[in-house]
Amino acid sequence: MNTYIQSMKNVLNNFYNAAKTYNDKVAQAGERYKPDVAAEEVKKLDAQLEADKRAAIDAITEAKDKGIEAAKRWGALDGDKINDGDMKLLKFDLSPEQFEAMVERHKKNGTMCFILAQYAEKHNRQETKPGEFGLTGRLNPLIIPTVEEKINAYTKFAESAISTIDNMTGYGWGKGVGSPAIESSVKNFGNPNPMNYALLEAIE
Repeated sequence: MNTYIQSMKNVLNNFYNAAKTYNDKVAQAGERYKPDVAAEEVKKLDAQLEADKRAAIDAITEAKDKGIEAAKRWGALDGDKINDGDMKLLKFDLSPEQFEAMVERHKKNGTMCFILAQYAEKHNRQETKPGEFGLTGRLNPLIIPTVEEKINAYTKFAESAISTIDNMTGYGWGKGVGSPAIESSVKNFGNPNPMNYALLEAIE
């Protein structure tokens, strides 16, 4: 799993456990103490949970910000990262399969991805008839990761994690740590599914 998404998942797990402990302690306070003492005890537990919640949201935001910084570093052009062997191949007309294999090889190299995007655009433009618009041509530029896609992915995952944290301390259907939906959200956060596949592809 991506480092920054794993960090968010760890925070989610930790807060989920803290919220479950909070519920247990609130129940124990009601059983052990008289109502006025129990109310004081619950007030302290509420304050602790609120502090834990703020810390969790801060930690998720920090993981998102670090992911975005990494995405920007990935996208910064660097001549030392140019692969001379593959640059020679780009002088030829590559088939879609050959192009796709080269993209796959250089997904972690922002400089080569920039060059491959330019190559696809140039070749597709040559193959586009006058008056045609959109993604025509043989080469698919959508398979090339971009800084914008990476930033969007980290932002979306952070929003999802923070929403789950909010729902853990909420009341009503599908909320609270006892909810199967919350348990599933925590357990499956960052795991591939049809809804997040494109996001994970952008940051793999």
